[in-house]
Parts: sequence; C-alpha cells; structure tokens
Amino acid sequence: MSYTPLNNVDNIFNITFYNAIQDNIIEWLDWGLIEKGNYFNSSKDELSPDGVDYSLCKLSNNPNFLDGQAWDGFRPNWIWQSGIAPSGIASPLVGTNDDIPGISGVYVDDIFYPSDTTGTYSHYVDYLNGRIVFDSPIPTGSKVQAEYSYKYIGVIYANSLPWVREINYNSLTKGNDNILPPEMSVQLPCIAVEMSSRRMTPFTLGGGQILNTKVLFHCIAEDEYTRNLLMDIVSYQSDQKLTLFDTKSVIISGDLPINSNGSPAPSALRYPDIISKYPSINIYLRDMEVQNSTTLNSNIHIGIVSCNTELYYI
Repeated sequence: MSYTPLNNVDNIFNITFYNAIQDNIIEWLDWGLIEKGNYFNSSKDELSPDGVDYSLCKLSNNPNFLDGQAWDGFRPNWIWQSGIAPSGIASPLVGTNDDIPGISGVYVDDIFYPSDTTGTYSHYVDYLNGRIVFDSPIPTGSKVQAEYSYKYIGVIYANSLPWVREINYNSLTKGNDNILPPEMSVQLPCIAVEMSSRRMTPFTLGGGQILNTKVLFHCIAEDEYTRNLLMDIVSYQSDQKLTLFDTKSVIISGDLPINSNGSPAPSALRYPDIISKYPSINIYLRDMEVQNSTTLNSNIHIGIVSCNTELYYI
C-alpha cells in the first residue's frame, strides 16, 4: 500500500492561496483608490473650515513609547508613495529622498527637521498609524507638525472591523481630540475585506482545479451616501482580471515595502512595481453582488458587496 502525501502543500509555513488572494485584493484596491484621488493634503498651519489644524500632532497614548517620543496625526494611513498624479488633483505631499520615501520631514516648534536629520530630532514616520516617532523623546510641550497626505477611504482586513475596535467618529471636525491611539480605533469610511467560503471544481479531464473563493467587502461609513458610494466603487470592479504578486518571493527577496515599524524601506517598491517585478498567477473577479445594507445607528451605515474569485492552477 502506497502513502499519499498532501496535495499542493510544500510547507505548512508557505503562503496559501487564501491569504495571498486577500493580501493582493487589499493592496490592489488601496492603490487603485489612491490613483483616483483617495487622499487629502494637510499643509502646515492650514486650518479646516472648523478651525482644525490638521498638521498638528499630539502626544501618542501608546504605552510602548516613552513620553515625548511618539506623536500622532489626527488620522492614520498616510501616503508615502511618489509618482501619483490624478487628473485635476494636487499630488500627495511627499519628498524627493528615495532613501527615505514619504514626507520630507517634520516641524518642531516651527523649525524644520528633514527626514535624514541626525541627533536630537532624528525620527521615522509610521505611515500605517499616521505617527511621527523620534529616536529619543523630545519635550512634551513641543509643537510638532507635519505636512502629509492622508487616505480618506481605508482598505483594511476584516479582523480590524468595529466589533474588535472602537470607531473614531467625526475625525474631520474634531481633529486630534481622539484619545485612543490609532491601533485601537477604526477610521471611517473604510472597506474591510473578508475571505468567506470556497469550493473547487475540476479544470480539465487531464487535471487542474478551479478555485472559487467568495470575498466579502464590508463598506462602512458615517452616512448613507458615502456607504452607497463605497458599494458602487466595489461593485463596478466585476469581471476584472488581477495579476497577483508572489508574496513568498517578495518576502524572500527582502523587497517588502513597509518595515515592521510602519516606515517604508529605502527605495520601497510601490504596488505596480511589485506586480511588475514579482508577478504570479491571475485571478478573476466574478458575480459582484450587493448583498444588503443596514443602518446600525446615526453614525454607522454598513453595506456588503460579495464577489467570487476564480483561480486556475494545475
């Protein structure tokens, strides 16, 4: 009697199709929205109609940092990528130093310190959480400001949905009054991507499989109009063909664009560059369907769009 090994599993620690599809859809959707102008620029001392200075950062409540070391912007998800120029919209506020991609530096008490500053005010930027982190604490009474671009619509994993985090309401009007660090809250509007059911069907008589995976896009906003807008954006992507990047190859090569602290690596590759350098197989988005929409309260409006992804492999 012969032993039958597990099929399509080289190593239990390898990236699986399930995770690879989710990672790729999130990166594709996030980049696609940026290309269509999914950001606002925050210039130094520029006030909103409500009198909020979006460039002003506050002391972080994250206990992992020393007091005076980390300073949070009023919203997370800052843009570090260069070369973005949507028609009719100003490009994101990023510098020109490829060794340190992203914003050009930080202001402390109205004195500018570039991103390559050494000594007292040397720092890095955590773009995922929208945070300036100094190598050593600075006086807690300092005025810390940054010119940056923040994403309006967040694209996140479903495990970051509001039932495991607190929603940060009305951030555009209250500025930096939110007392929670960004790791503990969800910024609206957002699209949360969830992998759901899957099934396999034979591809040909000679072998191969068609892997069908249902993906749910949870569209969450503070008003019905924006919720509907998110559902439209997602549902319009039906019948798209996506080329996946090879996650394993990206990891082995060391070309991951974002470091563990949320800062971009030197000369970090943008999403189109990763696809070009590490292409993998194609998937197809089929059968986009708006499943349902609901209003939980005056501040939470949720809609779900589902689709099936098709992946062919031998």
